[in-house]
Amino acid sequence: MIDEPTGWQEVPSPQWLILVNLTEPIAVIRRSGEFDRTITWPDLPVGLLGLHVRIVPAPDGAWVLYMPVEKAGYETSHNGATALHISPDGILTPFSDLGHVHCLGTTRHGLWLSIGHWDADVDSEADWLTDRDLLVLDANGGTHRLTADRMPAAAFEDDQSAHLVVYTSAPDASHDGHGGASYTYRFSQIDLPAGALPSTLHITENQAVPVEDDDMPGRSRDEGPGTHPITMDDPRASWTLVELPSEQKKAAIEAVCTEFAHLDSYWTAPSGARTPLSDGLSGTRVDVVGEWPATRVEVSFIHPHYPEGRLRRAYRVFDDAGRIKPTEFAAIHLMEDLDTRDLPPVTNAHNTILDI
Repeated sequence: MIDEPTGWQEVPSPQWLILVNLTEPIAVIRRSGEFDRTITWPDLPVGLLGLHVRIVPAPDGAWVLYMPVEKAGYETSHNGATALHISPDGILTPFSDLGHVHCLGTTRHGLWLSIGHWDADVDSEADWLTDRDLLVLDANGGTHRLTADRMPAAAFEDDQSAHLVVYTSAPDASHDGHGGASYTYRFSQIDLPAGALPSTLHITENQAVPVEDDDMPGRSRDEGPGTHPITMDDPRASWTLVELPSEQKKAAIEAVCTEFAHLDSYWTAPSGARTPLSDGLSGTRVDVVGEWPATRVEVSFIHPHYPEGRLRRAYRVFDDAGRIKPTEFAAIHLMEDLDTRDLPPVTNAHNTILDI
């Protein structure tokens, strides 16, 4: 299971700096010659599932996009994304229940989102040349919906204009002769109007210019956001505890337990024989410890890395606000750690238990 990044992310400009916390509902605004301004949004309705967070710089502030972690079988009253605009003056503008969205970037028009799931078949030209619904959120609270007749890739603004980048066609496939393939993607960009956006964008009716992946802001491997770790002196804020129904609490705990219920006989061979998740693993035990929202599932087992005792890994079922933290593929990640021996030394064991 991959942990979400933590700390503060910078959104800089020549006149101000906005620092947004990646896990807590808080930001700090800095201006030269002024005291730092701290703003919070603990009651922002972001749903009942754990969150992916993306901070998107904009000419007029910072956008925070909260997207619920997807997990098959979890149905809650709010499964859509939530966006929040933070102005340099500390004004917060929220947008809720956006559905499934993919962030494209920002321009003078606002935050650009592609609506719906990414469902293009890499081998189907038609999937890449069909209408796609886009949503643009304005920092003043307005929204604008439009369609583009290509799969969108990015939206950004430079010194000359605002641009929308689309995939020119389906990617070019290079097959390796062993059933695998690598793909090369091609992009084109068009200039967007300086004023109001249209309801449709026909790429063929605009002067589309080829563009490389690394030419789009934020796409270069050498280009990354400025981040800072959280320190003891930093301002902090906690999310308001959500109201999670008891049946959903129970289902979330059962889902984590089920993920690890059969580690001793995880794989099925062609012969029908069952083998453990990782070589040498046996004696699995799954325990539920603690009350909501601090509930955790502790998985322990015997393993050759520490034959004198047991290895143990603990999983938080909920975050500090009580939202469900899906653990999809957590068993596979555990197996990878065991097989690669990415484990702490046995000298760390306490009372015959080695936490990994």
